[in-house]
Amino acid sequence: AVDLLKRMDVPYICAAPLLLQDIKSWRSQGVQGLQSVVLYSLPELDGAVDSVVLGGLVGDKISIIPERVRKLCSRLHGWIELRRTPKSDRRIAISIYGFPPNVGATGTAALLDVPRSLDYLLRRLYKE
Repeated sequence: AVDLLKRMDVPYICAAPLLLQDIKSWRSQGVQGLQSVVLYSLPELDGAVDSVVLGGLVGDKISIIPERVRKLCSRLHGWIELRRTPKSDRRIAISIYGFPPNVGATGTAALLDVPRSLDYLLRRLYKE
């Protein structure tokens, strides 16, 4: 999949119905448990940059919600516009992980050097 995405030069976006959660619980509680792993975590490990819920279970049937398809179209439009925007005009936001709070854990991650990686990323973006 990595080679295919590189050749296509497009972002990987995960748009799918919830197959492990019904729409009612999603609307009231958000994406829960194992469903969040399937929709967010696994695709992110594969390189996904965005995830959109398209629907979910209603009884034992999968239902697609038209408003969510419109949301997907809007997100895709945003990605296309970003691609068309000159690099010098693009803006980014960076969130740095800091959990648990107030114990000096800001910018830590499992065996990763977050400050060094962030420095590298910002220098590379500046050059581009």
